[in-house]
Amino acid sequence: MISDHYVIGVDGGTESLRAAVFNSAGHIVGSHAAQYETQYPHPGWAEQRPEDWWDALGQAVQGAMDAARVSPEHVAAICLDTTCCTVVALGSDGEPLRPALLWMDMRSAAQAEKVAAAADVALEVNSGGSGPVSAEWMIPKALWLAECEPDVYGAAKTVCEYQDYLNLRLTGRRCASANNMSVRWHYSVRRGPPLSLLEKLGIPDLADKWPCSGPGGAVLAPGELVGGLTRAAADHLGLVEGTRVAQGGADAFIGMIGLGVIRPGQMALLTGSSHLQLGVVDSELHGRGFFGTYQDAVLPGCHVIEGGQTSTGSVIAWFRRTCCAPNTSYAELDREAAEVAPGCEGLVALDHFQGNRTPHTDARSRGALAGLTLKHGRGHMFRALLESVAAGTALILRTMSSAGYRPGSITVAGGAARSELWLQIHADMCGLPLRLTRCAEAPMLGCAILAAVAAGMYDSVPAAADVMVAVEREVVPNPDSVIAHQQPLARYAALYPALAHIFHGTYDKKYDRTPSNTETRQASCGPDGGGWRGAGADAGAILVAPSILAADFAHLGSAVSEAEAAGADWVHVDVFDGSWDRCPNFTIGPPVVSALRRATQLPLDCHLAVQDPGRYVDALVAAGASGITFHWEVFNHHQPQQQGEQTQQRYPHGNGTPNRTLSGSTGCCGEGGGAGGSSVAALAAKIRSAGVRVGVALAPDSDLPDELVAMAQRGELDMVLVMTVDPGFGGQTFQMQVLGKVRQLRASCPRLLIQVDGGVNVRTAVEAVAAGANVLVAGTFLYGHPEGLAAGVAQLRTAAVSANTATTTAAEMGGEGCFDM
Repeated sequence: MISDHYVIGVDGGTESLRAAVFNSAGHIVGSHAAQYETQYPHPGWAEQRPEDWWDALGQAVQGAMDAARVSPEHVAAICLDTTCCTVVALGSDGEPLRPALLWMDMRSAAQAEKVAAAADVALEVNSGGSGPVSAEWMIPKALWLAECEPDVYGAAKTVCEYQDYLNLRLTGRRCASANNMSVRWHYSVRRGPPLSLLEKLGIPDLADKWPCSGPGGAVLAPGELVGGLTRAAADHLGLVEGTRVAQGGADAFIGMIGLGVIRPGQMALLTGSSHLQLGVVDSELHGRGFFGTYQDAVLPGCHVIEGGQTSTGSVIAWFRRTCCAPNTSYAELDREAAEVAPGCEGLVALDHFQGNRTPHTDARSRGALAGLTLKHGRGHMFRALLESVAAGTALILRTMSSAGYRPGSITVAGGAARSELWLQIHADMCGLPLRLTRCAEAPMLGCAILAAVAAGMYDSVPAAADVMVAVEREVVPNPDSVIAHQQPLARYAALYPALAHIFHGTYDKKYDRTPSNTETRQASCGPDGGGWRGAGADAGAILVAPSILAADFAHLGSAVSEAEAAGADWVHVDVFDGSWDRCPNFTIGPPVVSALRRATQLPLDCHLAVQDPGRYVDALVAAGASGITFHWEVFNHHQPQQQGEQTQQRYPHGNGTPNRTLSGSTGCCGEGGGAGGSSVAALAAKIRSAGVRVGVALAPDSDLPDELVAMAQRGELDMVLVMTVDPGFGGQTFQMQVLGKVRQLRASCPRLLIQVDGGVNVRTAVEAVAAGANVLVAGTFLYGHPEGLAAGVAQLRTAAVSANTATTTAAEMGGEGCFDM
C-alpha cells in the first residue's frame, strides 16, 4: 500500500458536481461542489449543457484541493462517476451538437416500446426478456435522436454518456465504461454490443458512433486506466499533467463500491434525486418488475440486480421549493412531519413525478396526492411524500423477493441519510435494518477506491474497500411502526393502478386511433413521448374492460356511461350473429355499437365471434369501434368441429346469460371476407388500415399457433385475446389451463396487449396478470357486483397490482421484515 498519496473522487450528479480529496484510509480531507442548471423544455423532458459539467468539474476539483491543502503532485489519480444514462451527441471536433438528454428525460417513451418489441437476446436484462425497456436507457434515447432530430444524429461522430464526455475532455481518449454499457446500453461482456438489436431498430450505425469503436476506442472496466491528464485538463483542474484517470461508471453502481456492497446477499440503497436498489447475487436472476442481472458490471464475477425510483429526493425538493417559504429548512419540515401519525390520516402520495422505473416501468405515470381533507396541513403532505418514496422501495423489495432475492442487509447512502425521520420511515416501511457507513458520499468514495487501485495504492477493489469503507451504525425497524405502516403501504400500492388509465389518456378517444405517418412521428417525438399503441400497453398498466354481455340490455347506454364513471379503461362489446357453430347465439351489431359510441368516450373493444368477420369491419369502424378482434379458428379448421354442438348441449338456453337478439344484430356492410377468401393476415391488415386496433382471439381448446406469435412479433397485431371460457355465454368457469398460452405469448411478445375474457374475478385476475395478461374483461363480476361497478373495477385493479408487483404473503416470506405485509 502506498500511503503518501491522495486520490480524488468526483460525483457528477443531477443538480451539481462534487469532488473530494481522499487519503488512503478513505477519509475526506477536502471537498467542494459546483452546481449547474437543468432545463425542462416540456413535461417529462430534462436537458443539461455538457459545457456546464466541464466548468463545474474545474471549480469542484480546485475547490476540493484548496480545502484539503494538498499539493497537486501528491494526487496519484482521479476517477469520476456520473448520472446514467445521460446521452450526449458530439460532432467530429468533440463538441456537443445539442443539450444532453438527462437520465430522467422521458421523451423517448415510444422508442422504448419499439426497443422492447424487437424481441432480441440483448433484452434478457429487462425482466428476463419480458420487458419493458425504460425510456431512460441509451438505445431508446439514441433512437429518438435518429427519428426526431435526424440532422443531429447524422452529424454525430460520437453518441456517448456524461461519463465518456468528461473522460474525453480529461485525457483525449475516446472510450466507454463497461459499467454504463452493461447496465444501460444492452451491452454484454459475453456478447459485446447489441448489434442484432440495433439492426432490427434500423440504427446499425449507432455501434460505430459509440466511443468504444474506432481507433483507440475501448470498453474499460471500473478502475482500469483511461489515461493521463492532458496539459489543458491539468490546468483546468489545477493538477499535474499526466495524473492518472481511472475509469468510473454510473453513480449508483460506483456507489455500491463506496458502500462496500460487493458480495452476494448485500444490497445498496443509493438515494438522492432518485433511489436505486442494487443487490448482489451469485448467479443470473431474472424476473418481472426489476432489471438485471448485469454480469461483471461492477466487478468481475459480480452479478447485480436493480430496482429504481425515478423521482424521490427531487420530489422532496420540489415540495420545499413550490409549497414552502424560501427560508424553510428540511429540519423544520421533518419536525412537522414527525408530529403526524403513520398514514397521514388517510393522505397518500404517489412519487411518480417523472414516471416510474420499477416495478411498473411506466414513463407516462405521474405523481399524485389523494385523500386530501381540510384537516390536512403541510406536515401531512410532507410526510405523505416521505412515505410514498419509502413505500416505493418496499414494493421493489417485494418484487425481488418473489424472484428469489432477499437481501441480508441494506446499506444506505445519499440524501435520505441526512434525515433521521426519513431513514426510520424507510426502515419501518421495509421492515429491515439500514446500515450507514462512515462516509455518506458513497459514489465519491467508490471513485476514490477505483482511483487508489489504478494508482497502485491497493492490489484490488475488495482489498481497498475493506480498508476505506467502515459501517458506523444501523437504523432498526420499530415493530409497532412496521405494523402501522402496512395500511399506508397498501394504499400506496393501490394508487398507481387506480390512476394509470388517466395517465395514459385512455379516456381520450384519439389515443385509440391509428394516426397518420405524420401523427405517428409527432406522437413518438413530441412532448408526450408516445402514441396510441403505447397507451395502456405498459407491463405495469392493467386495463379493465367491463363486458356489456352481462349488462342490462334494456339500458346499455347507461351501462357504458356507468363503466366510464367507474374508471374503466375500455368497454368490451361482443358481436355474435349466430353464423359460427362455436357461438350460435345472437347479441348486438354495428347499429348498437353506433348508439354506444354516442353514450361514452371510452374505447369500444369489439369482439367478433362470427363465421365471416370481414363483412363487419367497415360497419363497425363507421359505428365508432376502437378495436376489432376476430377469431383465429374461423380461418383454420384444424380445431375440433364439435365445439359448437358441445356448447349448445352444455348451455342449451344460455344458462347464466340467455340468448338475446337486438335490432340490427345482423346488419353489415362492406365486402365479405370469409375463411375461404381471405386469411388472418389479410383481415388484420384490413382492420389496421381502417385505423383501429386489431386483435385475434383464440378459443380455450385452441393451441397457440406459431404463425400468430410471429404476426405479433412483426407488429401486425396489437392484441391477442385468450378466451378463458367458450365464447358466447356468461356464467362459465374460468379455465385455468389456458394461461399457459398467456405465458408463452408474454415471453415472446413483451409489449403485446394480451386480453383474457371469461370468468374473471378477483382470484382469477391475479392468476391472469401473473401469467402476463394486461387486459381484463369481466362481465358478471362487474355488472353483478353487490357494491356496484365502481367497487368491482377498484377490486380488480387492486388484485392486478398485487399480481403485477408479485406480492407474496407473510407465510410465504417466513415473516421476514418488509416482506411481512
